[in-house]
Amino acid sequence: MFSPIYSNKTTNQSPKKNPKHPLVFWVGLLLSLCCGSFWLGLNYPNFSLVWAQPSSLAASLNDLNFSLSSSTQNTYNQNVSETAPETTIFPSQSTTTANSISTPEPTKALEIPPHINLLDFYQTYSQRLFGDESVKIISREEWGDQNFFSNNPPPNLKMTIYDGEGAEYDYDYFNNLEDFFSSRLLTINYQNNFQKYDESFMQNRKIFNGVNYIDYQYLPVEEIVIHHTAGAFTSDMDSSRHELERIYLLHTKERKWHDFAYHYFIDGSGNIYEGIIGGKYALGTHTYYHNHGTLAIALMGDFRPGHNQLNSQMIESLAKLIKYLIKEYKIDTSTQQYYLRKSDLSGRQSFSSFIRGHKELDAVSPITACPGVSPQTLRDILYPLIASKSSPS
Repeated sequence: MFSPIYSNKTTNQSPKKNPKHPLVFWVGLLLSLCCGSFWLGLNYPNFSLVWAQPSSLAASLNDLNFSLSSSTQNTYNQNVSETAPETTIFPSQSTTTANSISTPEPTKALEIPPHINLLDFYQTYSQRLFGDESVKIISREEWGDQNFFSNNPPPNLKMTIYDGEGAEYDYDYFNNLEDFFSSRLLTINYQNNFQKYDESFMQNRKIFNGVNYIDYQYLPVEEIVIHHTAGAFTSDMDSSRHELERIYLLHTKERKWHDFAYHYFIDGSGNIYEGIIGGKYALGTHTYYHNHGTLAIALMGDFRPGHNQLNSQMIESLAKLIKYLIKEYKIDTSTQQYYLRKSDLSGRQSFSSFIRGHKELDAVSPITACPGVSPQTLRDILYPLIASKSSPS
């Protein structure tokens, strides 16, 4: 992983005895550290040896003119710019590059996207949705085996901003030190631009999942994120149930999340299954640093080129589900402009779609292939099916 700092080389020379008293050595070392810290304090006042704190890291990187390679700096926005429609930054929103970190004005952190409905959020968060005359959502009670859930209770742990598919906030996850620093910059951007916003609206509620009560957190939904499970392609209730149970164990037992990562699943026959049981606006654990303000729909299968084929039943059900969710969440689609978080969390940006693919939000390498198919291709297929009369009544 990381290159060792000290060498384990051996030589044929006999070790020399140190004539100095051990106390002299330790006093000398202490004086060297003090002098070094004093020099850093004079030349870089904001530098802190406790660099694990994001605020001191941000100051340290700026003071030391720390810069990542050009490839890393371009990683953050390349997926959105390549696949999403052309975007325009609002005049009031200043741009922030990956290695140029600035603290926003207090009002900027609380900019509220105009397409969300805060009244509906406060009135209906945690209410479960089961569809209407146009779409059927199969509840956990319908597709699940109660004995299975009773025998596999999830951990009652609160999710964090960095939980998500494909990434863990751990030194060992990252391929190199540069990737680790990219993640730290993502942390700083979140704290500067969105932490205050999320804390202002965050709600908590205990929900009974059939076995015990689990703590869920809630935030207004800004966008819908499409995933694939990258597992078995299933097309009947029995095989889909077994696959859902496998995914549930993966998420709750292996990854220690308190529920499914995703809010809804769609199988090869177009059946829609309830995932997270926390209800409307519940936070999932599906996208690294983008679980807040998002709703996740997972297509069951692996839809990378050369694997499973996304069929018409799945597309039709996905379009119906999104249209239903627009109505239930009272998302205003009349302006066709959505002021969403950038993938690197350096601020907000105006997009012409609130439907995004997982890969468009992935800001730390290795970039995921999820949802397998091109997000822009998916939008081109979906939007004609959901665009008519989708504004809230």
